[in-house]
Amino acid sequence: MKFVKTKSCRLTFLRSSRGFSLVEVVVALAVALVLVAISIPSVLGTYNQYRLGVQATLIANQMDQLRMVAVRKNTTITLLSTTTSTTPPNTVIFVDANKSGNLDPNDPQVFLPADMQISNSGTPPAGMPDSSSMGSNYTSAVKLPSGGISFTSNGTISGGAGPYFIVIGYTASTKYGFRAITVTPMGEIKVWTASSGGSWTAAS
Repeated sequence: MKFVKTKSCRLTFLRSSRGFSLVEVVVALAVALVLVAISIPSVLGTYNQYRLGVQATLIANQMDQLRMVAVRKNTTITLLSTTTSTTPPNTVIFVDANKSGNLDPNDPQVFLPADMQISNSGTPPAGMPDSSSMGSNYTSAVKLPSGGISFTSNGTISGGAGPYFIVIGYTASTKYGFRAITVTPMGEIKVWTASSGGSWTAAS
């Protein structure tokens, strides 16, 4: 049996296999660009919130380590904060290991990125909630004092002071919210999260 390829068959095949036209490609690219433009703010927002959470966790871990060292060494050890002389300056939270009162190279430390700060130092930024939404244990919470937070040999805060309320946020924006680390007089450490103008909830 012979198969006859007619001219009309060949034309139909060519039309069906010609690929995408330039107009179709341009339309597809335009749609893709619109979708990317829509998703970028959401991705950036999630990333910036994640960065805040990481820094809060690092500080909380540093404090927990400080508490355990104070118990293990049967001594009192202090957590302090300072600002570097670099441009832009960085906030540094450090364990005063040798009890000099100053940041030394061997002191365990956490550097806040240059675009972050301890937000409740000085005048709190607009939209930052106070500690009232954290519950009755934190209604009298105070910010990190200039003399630092000292853990004693039994894991409690020196002098039964506190609770302390350390808030971090972005220097130039409040739209990504805030993170907080609290320490009770008994030495309990917690991480909290809040949106700008919202209320505090304990981080999971």
